[in-house]
Amino acid sequence: LLIVLVLSACSGLTQSDRPAVTSWWLEPYISTAQGARAEPPVMVALMIQAVPGLDSDQVLALSSDAQLKPYSGARWVDHAPELLASLVGRSMETDGRFEVLTERSGWGAENCELQLELREFFADLDSAGRTTRVRLALNGRYQCGSTSTVEIESRAQVGVTEERMSVIVAAFQQALNQVTKDILEQL
Repeated sequence: LLIVLVLSACSGLTQSDRPAVTSWWLEPYISTAQGARAEPPVMVALMIQAVPGLDSDQVLALSSDAQLKPYSGARWVDHAPELLASLVGRSMETDGRFEVLTERSGWGAENCELQLELREFFADLDSAGRTTRVRLALNGRYQCGSTSTVEIESRAQVGVTEERMSVIVAAFQQALNQVTKDILEQL
């Protein structure tokens, strides 16, 4: 009896009713309009903040009755603001016109600043709990030195055809590409 108790107690260490956590990866948008640049890249400080509820590393869904909830066992590789700052920053650098400053980089008044707020970064669920689309929205401003401020606004909605995480993440990637391309065109 003692052996059976020990074996059953040990089996609880290797089995769980909780789903496995999967980390999902997104790629930066790579502009196809890259060309040789005569002037040096513009130095830009990039900052992205999120509205309350979106500063999370969980892949989120918004239900038809306004509940913001995570997909079970699905996470991004970092919290949404840091993830998108990395993705947008790398996209800006591969565009060739910008060099994105990090916190460790030198900052001066002559440099530019891009401040964005993440307003949407979730999937929509219908009343039956099925994913219908993903939404991504970034708003903010871009300013260089003492020049006038350019208001930035970009949003994308991409339909989801299957209720699988790989399909949902692919829709997030497509929305990210659309939003990033739009931001680069506005700069």
